[in-house]
Amino acid sequence: MFDIPNLFSIILKHANKTTWSDRKKVSVGLSLVLHVYSLAYLSDTTFNKLFTGQNKGRTLYGIVQDEIDETEFSAYIFKTEKRLSDTNYKENKFLLADTLEDFFELIEESQNLPKSILLGLKQSYKLNHQDRPYLFLAECLFYALACQHNKQQQYIEPDFSQETEVVSRPLEELVSRANGYSKRITQDLNRFSEEELQLFRKIAQFTFYDESYDELSDDYILDYYLISHADFLDLFTKYGIKGNDISRLKEYGLISGGGRHEIIVEKGELSGFQNDNLVLTFTTESDERITFEYSAFHLTDTAKALIEIFEIETNDEFFRELGKIFEINLKILPIVVSISGWIKE
Repeated sequence: MFDIPNLFSIILKHANKTTWSDRKKVSVGLSLVLHVYSLAYLSDTTFNKLFTGQNKGRTLYGIVQDEIDETEFSAYIFKTEKRLSDTNYKENKFLLADTLEDFFELIEESQNLPKSILLGLKQSYKLNHQDRPYLFLAECLFYALACQHNKQQQYIEPDFSQETEVVSRPLEELVSRANGYSKRITQDLNRFSEEELQLFRKIAQFTFYDESYDELSDDYILDYYLISHADFLDLFTKYGIKGNDISRLKEYGLISGGGRHEIIVEKGELSGFQNDNLVLTFTTESDERITFEYSAFHLTDTAKALIEIFEIETNDEFFRELGKIFEINLKILPIVVSISGWIKE
């Protein structure tokens, strides 16, 4: 049966026995998750009864419903999600993945849930078990409690416009360093695993950037790029980067699909792009206006933020070799390719 005693039992099963060693500690901790002031309303003997289902959480449901009536459901469930995430900081209370799996299995086997809640929780698991696992768990705890006391309870889809603060994910330290960035970027940072971030750090050193004039904004825009792996296969292979690595960065939403970029070279003008320490320029003595194209990926705003947060430095040797390849590829054109250091202001 999908109810509070069974959900609490699952968490105890996967609990860190040095912090949540018994039923009462689990019950107290999860009651505080469901309502921040629950200890003021529940008696000491209530917690074991919550775990066994003897009082079915009547008082706890009452104070939870009072909060929802005051703030609306979405505001409540997001606060509950954050309390649960904070409580299980670095999984110090229970194993997250195993708990998620067992909660979902209990939903699949349940015969007591209204259809809308059953379908809603399944959809929540599908959407949130990777990016927002504590939101799914918080919903499970709430609906298990609510269904016991409100036979008319239906599933309510969270309204994300009411979210007031971003919930921490396993990489709390990374997110804590993201002060000043937009809420969307901070939410994106919560999605990444350590493995995904390590891959980005490995590849980000090979990026470069360019400042170009944007007619729509009447301003100069600084854009970051990663040269096409397909066009510079040997160079990327030398530095241990595979095509599949680039594809994974696309899947993570850190680079956009590759596109063709045009460079215009005119006499008396400098064209090109740069990394942290070097500038790659294309010049000509020809009176003709020369254009050529290259393929590169755009870095997303989240990727740019990660470069700043991690203080990733670009690889000068890679950039020099990239310049040499451009020189070879453009030798049929009256273009001079050169690389030199530049002084930051």
